[in-house]
Amino acid sequence: MAIKVKVPTTAQIEELRQRFNTKYAEAPPTVPFHPVDLDRIRNDHVWLQRFLEMYDLDMETSFTKLWDTCIWRQSYGANDLTEDKLNQQYLNEGSVFVHSHDVDGKPLLIFRVKLHSKTKNVDELIRIVVYWVERKQRETHMTQLSIFFDMAGTGLATMDLDFVKRIVETFKLYYPNSLNYILVFELAWVLNAAFKVIKTLLPPKAVEILKMISKKDVTQYVPKDNCLVSWGGSDSYEFQFVPEPKRALAKPKAANAGDDDQPHDEMGLDKKVTFSNSVRMAPHDSSNGKLHTPSDLVMLQLEPKEFVNICKDNGEAKVSLRNICNKPVVYKIQTTSPEKFRVRPRCGIIPQNESTEVHIWLKSDQILSSDGKDKFLVMATCTSDSECGSQAVADMWRAKSSTDPDVETFRLVCRMDEKSECAKTTNMKSDSSSSEFGADKFQEQAQKMEAQLNFTKHLQYATLALLLLLFIGFGFLMYEQMIKHSPAGGSCRKAPAYTCPKRK
Repeated sequence: MAIKVKVPTTAQIEELRQRFNTKYAEAPPTVPFHPVDLDRIRNDHVWLQRFLEMYDLDMETSFTKLWDTCIWRQSYGANDLTEDKLNQQYLNEGSVFVHSHDVDGKPLLIFRVKLHSKTKNVDELIRIVVYWVERKQRETHMTQLSIFFDMAGTGLATMDLDFVKRIVETFKLYYPNSLNYILVFELAWVLNAAFKVIKTLLPPKAVEILKMISKKDVTQYVPKDNCLVSWGGSDSYEFQFVPEPKRALAKPKAANAGDDDQPHDEMGLDKKVTFSNSVRMAPHDSSNGKLHTPSDLVMLQLEPKEFVNICKDNGEAKVSLRNICNKPVVYKIQTTSPEKFRVRPRCGIIPQNESTEVHIWLKSDQILSSDGKDKFLVMATCTSDSECGSQAVADMWRAKSSTDPDVETFRLVCRMDEKSECAKTTNMKSDSSSSEFGADKFQEQAQKMEAQLNFTKHLQYATLALLLLLFIGFGFLMYEQMIKHSPAGGSCRKAPAYTCPKRK
């Protein structure tokens, strides 16, 4: 969903990072922030950029919200949420899960509302929501999500306003600019009033991405092949919970594979690489985008295929890696100029037929070489272990070389993208909650929502009672008409029997 937001410059992102580092050094929190969050702030642009976008480049507000979010994440344990810490009944019933993608390739966070009950523990449900968001952001490097409320078969009995309020509040406060769409599918007419009130809880930009859809127009937002059969699509997927592949949880003084703050000599990821004629390069032609058999040794499809296009406005570039073989693929990225670039993630594993996005940033104090000497080497090889952790991936690459016969390599040349399209690409992002409203206003609006729902319910009862009275009245009138016009009716029926002979 293309929503215009104010795009922060590299200098603004760096200023926010320096503010955080200064406060963390001079007035650290009582409980240290989680290493994963510290790494995001110190070695990544995406998270900081989203806070600035959410609050319209207001540096003070962005910093305050960033600090508050880190406190919440540490106390809530957001980074360490695993399936064994969740309510297993709620988790396995499939009322909340992630599956498939929207038209923009963003994962769908699906809520099957008809499976919900107001008797459920809302706190436990929110933990499951946070688990799915965190899990997907780990897998796809903080990609945006689209919320899909499947309202088919839902009535007033399963419409839980408290749960909806908590979902809105969680994304508003702790996941800035993280939503692509909010899709409401097959909303019953009796719930229209409720969702009109829910709109008042959302910031204006979030209202823009809120779409009421049905089977007739769902394919405008979700491709038909990605739509479940119950949505009118061809995807016959039935929910069954699959545990997250094993991962190495971050600990103090021990970073994950591919992190910028881990010693590069130990990782073997950020050493300067020199391209030579001995390195086997995958062909960069149109055939590389097609599916191949494993014997072709083509495992990845890159987009773009030959260049790293650095955006002139913010120094950022993105490279999409898609696994097109029938096995999981591990990859590693090296550069000829490690002092110039930040790369996230540097290495990882891609399940078959899935893709990941690598973010590359040109550091603010560096300049891109004009003679094309700045290059990146992408290496890939198949693995049989789809659940190997980040440390296992790093160990695997220590034993591999770019010249090994089972290693596929791609060489990408860095160039500055002077076109305006790169700025538009970063400028057109969804903002799930760009403006802030106080707790009092939120509570007031929630009470209005409750009152309007109660009014709707009472209106239903009154309408049914009125229809019943009208039906009884209509039946009585019909009965009177039938008596009046029956053969035995008329004035003779009322006259005494002895008067009839006198008339003769």
